[in-house]
Amino acid sequence: MIAATPARAPFPTPSAWWPVALILGVALLAGLTAGDPAPHWALPLGALVLLWALYAGVRWPFTSLRVLLGSTILLVVCRVSGLRSATPFDVLLPSLLLATWFDRLTHRAATLAADTPERATLLAAERRFVRSVQVFFAAAGLSLLQIGMLSGWASAGDSGLMLFRALQGVILYPLCRHWLRDHARIGQAWNALFVAGIALVAVNLLGVLVWQVPRAGMTFFVNNWDAPLASPNEAGAAVLIVGVVLMVREAMRPDARNLALGLLLVLMLALTQSRSALLAWGVFGLFALRGLKPGRLIAGVLGTAMLLPLLPSSFWTRMMRTVVVEKGSFEAFSFFQRVYGWQTAWKVFLDHPITGVGYLGYRFVSSRYNELRIVFGTVENYYYEILVSMGIVGLALLVWATIELYRLGRTIGRVAPQGSLAHHMARFHTPLVTALLVANMTGDNLVGTVSLAQLAMWTAVMVRAGHDALGSRA
Repeated sequence: MIAATPARAPFPTPSAWWPVALILGVALLAGLTAGDPAPHWALPLGALVLLWALYAGVRWPFTSLRVLLGSTILLVVCRVSGLRSATPFDVLLPSLLLATWFDRLTHRAATLAADTPERATLLAAERRFVRSVQVFFAAAGLSLLQIGMLSGWASAGDSGLMLFRALQGVILYPLCRHWLRDHARIGQAWNALFVAGIALVAVNLLGVLVWQVPRAGMTFFVNNWDAPLASPNEAGAAVLIVGVVLMVREAMRPDARNLALGLLLVLMLALTQSRSALLAWGVFGLFALRGLKPGRLIAGVLGTAMLLPLLPSSFWTRMMRTVVVEKGSFEAFSFFQRVYGWQTAWKVFLDHPITGVGYLGYRFVSSRYNELRIVFGTVENYYYEILVSMGIVGLALLVWATIELYRLGRTIGRVAPQGSLAHHMARFHTPLVTALLVANMTGDNLVGTVSLAQLAMWTAVMVRAGHDALGSRA
């Protein structure tokens, strides 16, 4: 009879209840905040979400890393106050870095040995690239002293915050380098980019068609429905990266979904109305499509032509005004403002040619160098910005890092076996990097988190895929 009596389920321990209580608490506070967005509801909600994110970063570090990889394509943002916002990089990076530190202390084979000539070549190229990036950002940090002396330490602190944001993107390289240590994880990271591309297209189609957003973007504000989408220029770069992901997927395993998503990406590129993104895509096409099979090229051209009637009239109006520099238009105003800003920046450079005025310090001194006393926020050219910010020394260091980035891709292309993921990525590496660099000739996306994170992510996945193709077990 004792055996026939059903056993009573053990009563859950307190540790089993706290996740449920946390979820219910967040749901309750979210409902109260939606009904009454007062600080006494919003602040506890933000604190609980932050605590949950910190816990998730430590408990599931690889999942958190994949969220950050997806955030390089579609960045979900919560506006905190004024122009300040919280991103997944803010809430996940601290705990992910902590988890990475502990894992490095306990992981079995944390370093790769140069056991073959091919791996030794790859490791040497990677070390040169990492060293060049470290030296560049170390010089950027030292240049903050120059801003402090010229414009005050409050200005130096503001530029220091921008430098911190840039480092948030760069840190994605060593994180990927550490956690993508086997073939399965590399594949999951690669799939995360594909899924993020689908989400990017879905959110932007919803934004343009339902929310009447004028231009597609990659930054999605969850609590700012007056302008839920932003960063159209960065969106163009994200679309390009996802497009390259699709090309690599198609080269490794043909799939109709790649073509379907590719056509939607072309449509979204037009919806961004980003002139720098169109320039980047044109440069990429010149370099990458030369070896494409004629059949696939014709299919892509016909598919793109079918999408042209779907483009809004605002796209054609903006492009036409840009080409003819129409008098009185915003496009003409932005063009002449950019030229005037370049002239002002040249005067700043002539006064500080060797070490510049400090990292992103142009905005603090620009009004002193033009007759109209205009405060320019940026030079509108990343390389010109570095020349003004860090002088000839800084530009030389940037050129060094860029050369090593190209060399790293060529090295992986030589040592990776034919048909491997690393080999296909290396094939598109030079066209992709060139296109992203060209886009920054009329902008400064590379001073922010996302654009640097995109480059860091792409490079790290390619490097790890290269080691995996050579038989890495670390």
